Amino acid sequence: MKIVKADEAGLGEAARTLLAGGVAVIPTDTVYGLAAHPGFPDAVRRLYSIKERAVAKPIALLASDADAAERFLGGMDAQARRLAARHWPGALTLVLPCARGGGFEGVRVPDLAFTRELAARCGGALRVTSANLSGGQPATAAAQALADVGLSADVVVDGGVSPGGAASTVAKCAGGVFELLREGPVRFLVLASGSPRRAKILREHGVDFVVEKGDAEEKSYPHDPERTVRENALAKGAAAKTAGPVLSADTIVWFGNRIYGKPRDLDEARRFLRELSGRVHTVFTGVAYCGEAKVVRSDVRFRELSDEAIGEYVRRVRPLDRAGAYDIDESGDLIVESYTGSYENIMGLPLEPLREWGIVE
Repeated sequence: MKIVKADEAGLGEAARTLLAGGVAVIPTDTVYGLAAHPGFPDAVRRLYSIKERAVAKPIALLASDADAAERFLGGMDAQARRLAARHWPGALTLVLPCARGGGFEGVRVPDLAFTRELAARCGGALRVTSANLSGGQPATAAAQALADVGLSADVVVDGGVSPGGAASTVAKCAGGVFELLREGPVRFLVLASGSPRRAKILREHGVDFVVEKGDAEEKSYPHDPERTVRENALAKGAAAKTAGPVLSADTIVWFGNRIYGKPRDLDEARRFLRELSGRVHTVFTGVAYCGEAKVVRSDVRFRELSDEAIGEYVRRVRPLDRAGAYDIDESGDLIVESYTGSYENIMGLPLEPLREWGIVE
């Protein structure tokens, strides 16, 4: 086992070791890593053995740049490229579909020139796991990594104290779904709502976010719709457990001094639509972000709806998770005659507060 510095000579020694099928302890921008060339299965198996890591747990890739990552994966979709452009080099590991061999691969581009150049000299990517025993504290200095796992490696590169000090954020990105797997230095907006309509609005405006459906108890103040949505939005945001800035919302339909929330069943959904038929109602949405709440209203006029039209709409939309039993964005033309105010507010997430907070442009 050799100990070298993170200079040109050390870079060359580490590259030769890895290209010969060896194992190296290397500095990264987050914590020290235990590395092997992906083209040497025996070397990768040594990583598992040295770290005492369960073989069912995959080992991520560190790539020299986004192009190298994409070559290894056999391609990336538009969402993955956007995330890579925003956060690489940096402490974000993306778990992405791998066209070559199937399954998923975790990959990132580190924000440390030494590590990127080492990956480049080894063909563009390295298998790297944190240089500590499984379940142990990640090493932020070469001496700590040496004590944990370095004696079993072929070379240890001493690059001083790692600038990051914490393992990367890990997020899975596939088919438009973005899932936080491990919290870390890179924080994403947390949408404290399971509404697919709110998620759609954020995606269409290029916002990267993770979803955490809150379990806050909803309140209702029958004669005060603004207070209702404001307090519910704040409560949902406060209930979020995932770290990061939290965005939450609550939407109700207000008509005849009465709050129309989500119908309990299809019979109630039909009754809601009959009562709103041919009339103007108001949609209130409370939006909360990092403890601040704003309320937006829009007015909606329904068409005159026959029982047949209501039945067709309910069969088509299945509106049990929609306030007022309807969705303006899904076959809304069947029941909505006109509206004033924000279309997105009627969907459940108005853009005006998001622009004020700098979430969307």
